[in-house]
Amino acid sequence: MTALASSTIDPRTLCLLKPKVSGYPVSILGLCLEDKQANFIVEKFKSILTNPDRSATNKTAEALIAEVYIEESDSINILAGYPLGGPSFSSKQSFIDGVAAAPAIPSMRTLDVFHSCDKISWRWNVEGLGRQTYPVKGFNTFVVDPCTGQVKATYIEFSSIAWGVDIGWTCTPPPAGSGPPQ
Repeated sequence: MTALASSTIDPRTLCLLKPKVSGYPVSILGLCLEDKQANFIVEKFKSILTNPDRSATNKTAEALIAEVYIEESDSINILAGYPLGGPSFSSKQSFIDGVAAAPAIPSMRTLDVFHSCDKISWRWNVEGLGRQTYPVKGFNTFVVDPCTGQVKATYIEFSSIAWGVDIGWTCTPPPAGSGPPQ
């Protein structure tokens, strides 16, 4: 055996040595997410959005969000007045600042969670937002480091018209009968 071969460390061992989000479940698979890890990450991210204690939210976000982070969402961008197709948050700090400035979401229910080795899709429903005219359904796709449990990127889309109406926007639907052909 060569010196290089004998000094090679199994990547699963390196995974055990990386710092993790507090409480993140240890995986026996190492490099691939398990259900318990995917659900843990979703619950932590959900708590960032729903916890009315914004200082606790910031602490959770500091741990869960990776140092190099991007979030993209045309649903968020249209509501915030940002250009479509661009990032909603381009760094960990801009995400934390944005969340800290936003009120907590009153009620968010998980509809489904499914994952691959390093991606999680989370379907959710928000009720009780603002005027409570419409429930808001959406999904997040997270790109994560399965070793640490940190989120490196998030891609989000949701019913932004329903969100806008719930927070007080006026939106006039097209006339009856002008929808898609039956």
